Amino acid sequence: MSATLAQIALAEGLTTLIEVHGSTWTFGAALFAGVASQLRPNDPRLLGSADRLFEIRALMSALPSPAPERGNEISRDGTPYRIARVDYDLSTQIATILVSVP
Repeated sequence: MSATLAQIALAEGLTTLIEVHGSTWTFGAALFAGVASQLRPNDPRLLGSADRLFEIRALMSALPSPAPERGNEISRDGTPYRIARVDYDLSTQIATILVSVP
């Protein structure tokens, strides 16, 4: 199945966003690039969570193998974050990683 023009545009847009505003994240000994954003207070993914969450978007091809999963820890600039959820969009090849703020 080939990607639609919209799916290609989303992946290219994320690539540009990561180049401009992205950070380097560490998972184990591996590094990957991603861009973080805070979730809005009315985001349904916050329901039932006592933690403050934010999301990291990364291209699936940039993630280490094995990829991060719920309960794992990733870090940025030496600050650890616990992974609450990982969603993969196979159509755009974009991973969304929800992490809790320490």
